Amino acid sequence: MLILLGLLLLVAGVMQAARTLGFEVPFDISMIVLFVLLVAGIGAIWGGAILVNRHFDDMERLRGALLVAAGQDEPLAADWPRLGAAGAETLDLAAAAARAIAAHRALGGRTDEKLAAVVGAAAEGLLVITDTGLVSLVNKAAMRVLGREAVAVGTSVYAALERDEMVVLEQRVRAAGRAVEVEIPHVDGRMIEALMAPLGAHGGFVISLSHREPGTVNDVEHDLRLHDRPPAVSLAPGAAADWPLEDLPVLVLDSETTGLDVALARIVSLGAARSHGWRLYPHANLDCVVNPGVPIPRQSTAVHGISDAMVAPAPNFAEVWPRLQEMAEGAVVIGHSIGFDLAILRRECERHDIAWRTPPALDTGLLFAALHPKESDITLERLAERFGVEIEGRHTALGDALVTAEIWLALIPRLIDRGVRTYGAARQLSAEARGLAARQRGAGWIVPAGPAETESTTDE
Repeated sequence: MLILLGLLLLVAGVMQAARTLGFEVPFDISMIVLFVLLVAGIGAIWGGAILVNRHFDDMERLRGALLVAAGQDEPLAADWPRLGAAGAETLDLAAAAARAIAAHRALGGRTDEKLAAVVGAAAEGLLVITDTGLVSLVNKAAMRVLGREAVAVGTSVYAALERDEMVVLEQRVRAAGRAVEVEIPHVDGRMIEALMAPLGAHGGFVISLSHREPGTVNDVEHDLRLHDRPPAVSLAPGAAADWPLEDLPVLVLDSETTGLDVALARIVSLGAARSHGWRLYPHANLDCVVNPGVPIPRQSTAVHGISDAMVAPAPNFAEVWPRLQEMAEGAVVIGHSIGFDLAILRRECERHDIAWRTPPALDTGLLFAALHPKESDITLERLAERFGVEIEGRHTALGDALVTAEIWLALIPRLIDRGVRTYGAARQLSAEARGLAARQRGAGWIVPAGPAETESTTDE
C-alpha cells in the first residue's frame, strides 16, 4: 500500500510538472487516484482470499492429522506442519489439540497402571489372547512359564503353544461358554494346567496358569485394544464409488508366490488385515501358508523364506479361499502393487474352478505416483521411509500387509488435501499414474486405475 501511494505521488508530481511546462496532460489526477485505489482494493481482496484459503487448507491438514492420531490412539505427529506452511493460529490450535490428546492418553495410562497393578497382584500367571491367537495381555509369571519372547504382546501365542491342539481347546471352551479346566500344550512337549475362559462379545480367551514361582511379584504387559473389532459396515453393491475415504472399510492384502509371472506363479502365503477409515485392526487378520501344489524355486525361497517342507502340511488355495473371501466381502482391497496379487488370485481361482469377481481395489503405489509424479522410487521401503512407517517382517505376507496398511492411513489425509475424498475419486487419481499403470498392464496385472466400478464386484 505504501508503494502504491508513493507511485501515486510520483505520477501526480510528474503530471503537475508537465502542465507547468505547458504540456497537455490527457488524464486528470482524480482518474489516476481512482485507478490506483481500484487496483489496491482488488489486490487487497485477492490477498485476503489467498490467506483465507491457506487458513482453511491448514485446518483441513490439521483435521486429517488429528483423525489419524485419534484412529490409532497415538499423539499428534510433531512434524505434521510439514504438510504445508501452517499459520500461527493453526499451530496454536494444533498445540492445544496435542495437549488435549496427551491429557487423554495420560488418563488412559493411569487406568492402565491400575489394571496392571490388579493383574500383577494375581496369584497365577495370566494370559489373554484374541480369536486369532494374538497375545493382548500377559504377566511375568506367564512369561516365565511359556517363554518371554514367545508370548510378547502383539505376537502369536502359537509360537509357544501347539496350534492344532489349541484350536481344539478354543472350540471346546467357546462351546462351553464358561471357564474350563484344561491342559494347554507347549511346543516343547509340556502340558500345563490352566483355567481357560471365553471373553464373550470381546472375542478371545483368558488363560489362568496354575503354576507360579513362590515369592515372585508379577508385572503385566497388555494392549487390550487388540480385541476391538472393525465396524460391521460393508459397501453395498453400486455404492463403492461414493464411499468416503474417512469411513472406508478396507482389507489390506499381500501374497508371497513361487514367482513373478502372473500366468504361472502360485501362492505360497497370504496375509491380510482389516482397517476402517482411520483405524487399523491388526488382529483382524489372515496369516497363512498355502500349499501351491508345485515345487517352490530356490530363488523364490531366498526372498520370502518359504520352502517346500514348510508348505507340505499346509492347506491348498481352495481351502484358504473361503476365509479370504469372507474378509474381503464388502470391503475395498488395498495393497502395494495390488494388481499383481489380484491377477495371481484370479489365476488360482481359475485353476480350482472357483468363480472370480474382481473386488473394488486401490494400489498405494499408483496413488503415491499420482500424488508425486516426479518421484521415481515408489517401492514399499521408500514409501515406508517417507511416511515414517517401521518395517517389520519384510517379504512375509502379513508383515508387508501391515506396513501397507500404515502407508494407506498416511495417504488418506494427503488424498483429502488434494481434494480426493471418495473411493471413486481415488480410482480416478490412480489413473494419472499412466506410465506405471501401463507397465503393470503389460505384465498382465489387474490394475485398479480408472473410473470406479459401478458395482462393488465387477469383472475386469
